Amino acid sequence: MHLKDLVEHNAVVNLATLTSDKELIIDLQTRLSAIGFMPGTDISTAIDGVFGAATKDALDRFCKAAHLNNSSTGVFGATFARKLIDTRPPVMPVTPTLGAKKQPTSDALATALKFTLQWEGGYVNHPDDPGGATNKGVTQNTYNTYRINNRLPTQGVDRITDKEVHDIYFSMYWQPSQAPIMVLPLAIVHFDTAVNFGVGGAIEFLQEALGISADGIFGPGTQKALLAHNNAQTAQKIVRGRVNYRNQRVNSNPSQEVFLVGWLNRDNDLGGFLDSSNAGIA
Repeated sequence: MHLKDLVEHNAVVNLATLTSDKELIIDLQTRLSAIGFMPGTDISTAIDGVFGAATKDALDRFCKAAHLNNSSTGVFGATFARKLIDTRPPVMPVTPTLGAKKQPTSDALATALKFTLQWEGGYVNHPDDPGGATNKGVTQNTYNTYRINNRLPTQGVDRITDKEVHDIYFSMYWQPSQAPIMVLPLAIVHFDTAVNFGVGGAIEFLQEALGISADGIFGPGTQKALLAHNNAQTAQKIVRGRVNYRNQRVNSNPSQEVFLVGWLNRDNDLGGFLDSSNAGIA
């Protein structure tokens, strides 16, 4: 069994099953190592299919950082697996895109934030929003992860500071999404998509716009496709993909219709922002 099987089949396993399934343990160790929850371990020996003390400790710390109670309940299902699959490492080093017209990261991120923050607003906790409590676009779960990773006690996202907001957007969205290697129009759209859908979700939208298999992982194939299509046209394709996804989501879950107008207004505004002088790309 693999983590993706838990997601695709909405399956559930208990701790005894997990710790006796070598394939599942290897999958678990691979993801925990990739996202930095097994530091100081030799990856060649850490991924061995044995559920030892290091793996258990890494699993416990991941669940705490992700605000999941699976380590306590001993039950692991689709929500746990999806969260582990979607979580990305703080930095994914890649070869810089050749020939791209780039701005300094601070300038590009400031431009991207100019759009994103005008739509995120302040503290909200809508009962029908699966993301839960959110402030300036940062969910409570994301804030918990940030505070734990910085060895700080968790607290309500309503207390987040402007510095923490900037740090989170830079270290947990801008950098791991690979926005710095993109031309400005694409970086703006890709970053805002990462904030909306998570880094893995943003990479899937990018991959779909590039016409390649969408697995949410920025690997060599995605980088090669990006090299050939690192432009504003790809950015516009992502915006259209977002609009299509919003409508499909509401069709499959009518309770989300209350958000549809706001979502579509944001997507349409993003398309307009790409063409405006305010984005510095006209």
